[in-house]
Amino acid sequence: MSYESSPPPPPGGGTPGWEPPPGGQGGFGLGGPGAEHPEGQKLLITSIIALICCAPVNIWVLVKSNGILGAPGGYDVNKVKTARIIAIVSLVLWALGIVFNWSTGAMSNFSDF
Repeated sequence: MSYESSPPPPPGGGTPGWEPPPGGQGGFGLGGPGAEHPEGQKLLITSIIALICCAPVNIWVLVKSNGILGAPGGYDVNKVKTARIIAIVSLVLWALGIVFNWSTGAMSNFSDF
């Protein structure tokens, strides 16, 4: 009885006939590594609307985005970063408007009513 050596492994060292799923490591599908963060779209839309309508809402966007950026969990956080930048710009413009109105007395005409 003779034992022959086993055939060499296929290129890449994997199991013959098996290929990893597309999309990088693991094949997690939706919600896996590199997927968009679930809160990203909501934060981006909220920050844009708050820039136009109500800047103090961007305080919430800033707090929420800082929490997400602190622990991204392997998600793509580009939209969260963009929402954070818009929130910061909005809050700076809001603060400058308050300082300008206070320093020039622009709102003093409304105190007569």
